[in-house]
Amino acid sequence: MAVRRATFEKIDMREKWRGTLSDDFAVTRAMNAANLPVYFVPQALAVSVENCTWRECLEFTTRQMKVTRTYAPHLWKMSFVGATLFNLVWLWGIFNLIIYPADSFAFWFSVAALLLVSIFSTGKSWLRLNAVKLVLKDYAPALKKQFWTQNTLWIFSPALFFYNCFCALLSRKIVWRGIEYELVSPTKTLVTKENTTNKTLPSSDLLD
Repeated sequence: MAVRRATFEKIDMREKWRGTLSDDFAVTRAMNAANLPVYFVPQALAVSVENCTWRECLEFTTRQMKVTRTYAPHLWKMSFVGATLFNLVWLWGIFNLIIYPADSFAFWFSVAALLLVSIFSTGKSWLRLNAVKLVLKDYAPALKKQFWTQNTLWIFSPALFFYNCFCALLSRKIVWRGIEYELVSPTKTLVTKENTTNKTLPSSDLLD
């Protein structure tokens, strides 16, 4: 993320960061409020090569969605609705394949629906992976190894997104590097539990 110093000062970004948890979301909100354009530069993509456990995956993705709900609720709603519809269609199709005979219209209609969803979902994953390859050419071998995971795990990602969005609906608290935060609003974040192993942390319960 980069912003010209003149623009940074014009939108009073230093003050707008006060009390916030997400620096990039806060910048985006400030830029939009000032009717200034935000550009995506593919060459600025950062590579994160990291392994994680299933528990860490759930924690990270849920934290991201809780942050999104606080700073960009419209994106959270879109993700929630999209994940809900995808999972309902997928479960509906499988349910129909189980209860209807193979010579019925409902059975073959469900087959067609699931096949179309699979084709478009796989196509989207394939296109996304190849788009990233165009930019991150130095990581081509590592990206090549992700062919099967990228083009198959889309089956489970909507269920994960639904879980993330639902957790974000129930709570605004997150744990980040051993510290518990409550995302009160886009401009106010409370520290509800500090990391007791780090004695250098500020004692204030308000991030400012």
